[in-house]
Amino acid sequence: MKNKQALILLFLANGVSGFAQGITMLAIPSYFTLNNQSELFFIFFSIITLGSLFWGLYAGALIDGFNRKDVFLGTNFMEGLIILAVAILGFSEVLPPILIILVFTVTYYGYHIHYPNLYAFVQEVSDPKDYLKVISYIEIIGQFTSMASAALGAVLLNGLDAQESYSIFGSTFHFPIHINPWPLHEIFLLDGVTYIISFLLIIFIKYRPAKNVVFSEEGDLNERLKSGFKYLINNPYVTIFGICAFSIFIIILVEIFCLLSLYVYNHLHQSPSILGLSEFMYASGSLISGLIIRKVLNSMPIPKSIIILTFLTTFAFIICAITQSLYVFFLVSFIIGFTNSGSRIFRVSFLFKLIPNELTGRVNSIFNVINTVFRMMFILIFCLPFFHNASNVRYAYLILGSFTFVSGVILLVLYKKFIHMTAHIEAQTSDGH
Repeated sequence: MKNKQALILLFLANGVSGFAQGITMLAIPSYFTLNNQSELFFIFFSIITLGSLFWGLYAGALIDGFNRKDVFLGTNFMEGLIILAVAILGFSEVLPPILIILVFTVTYYGYHIHYPNLYAFVQEVSDPKDYLKVISYIEIIGQFTSMASAALGAVLLNGLDAQESYSIFGSTFHFPIHINPWPLHEIFLLDGVTYIISFLLIIFIKYRPAKNVVFSEEGDLNERLKSGFKYLINNPYVTIFGICAFSIFIIILVEIFCLLSLYVYNHLHQSPSILGLSEFMYASGSLISGLIIRKVLNSMPIPKSIIILTFLTTFAFIICAITQSLYVFFLVSFIIGFTNSGSRIFRVSFLFKLIPNELTGRVNSIFNVINTVFRMMFILIFCLPFFHNASNVRYAYLILGSFTFVSGVILLVLYKKFIHMTAHIEAQTSDGH
């Protein structure tokens, strides 16, 4: 596998920063829900998501206009600096909601440039035959990190007060374990430090591109984006496949950032530690998916694999909506972790083979904008007070499940078209084109 050392350093840097990011993005929605400000958070999140429509397009142009390593360095430095500044301020005064939202915004917008840049870099330095393997490694490492951050997040959000006893040679020893819940500014401090560590790791990345890539800064943003739109217009089945294949990702982002806290507190009537445990189960499902998904579903065409995962996600959300069981909730968290990770592995590897690397940042940013429009629609609907009362959040889960069901039906109807496209790609690959 080409550029193995560079990929290892990149995965390590990604894991380090992702560890604390997971805790931060778990803590902030929980903070607003526990302070009876969930509707305020929904309003902020709607504004942030609207802004990401424009930021997502600009991020794609940046990814295709600059060296991908430099993009990693710049984003890690700026995000780390801002979050550290907010954390330090929190040690001297109570953080106002606007600064807490600033940290959420920086992290959320960071996702919009980090992950497209990560996949563009991997596509740039890897051979096509290794795409599926490398993307699986990203999932395995990323989700192992998420499991660790979810486990720690459950402790930091809720605290821990336990008494451990050990018997050695007939004598019993008691070890009290007491951890106070961490305030947000301390979690932000941990988050900011990991950005700096990630920045230092990326500095040492050295690589040779596996293919020639031209980073062009010619023309304004509008001109550079036209080529991305032109590609998708000229390839309508790629566009439809991309939108429908992203459906699992769309609803899970809405669920994690908007509905999860409401579901745990209002529907299940559980403590903040359950949020961390659900994230742990989600990450466990994602990790298992990264380990086995290629072996389980790789024998069938990619569109069929994604159709199966899409309908499985529909089933999981509907089950979550019609039950009030903690154990079912954990099982559903595991399932959607598995399906989201698996669909991403297949979706990204499929699109890698279709989209030229010099266009991948812009094309993926356009997909992100389309995804954001769908998320905006759901967020605006779920801003209604109805969904914040009693157990009404379960109806939101039914709506999201219906969305993936429709996406799965569209993929099923156009299945033969996607198979033809897949066969064409595989024929080109086997011919060495």
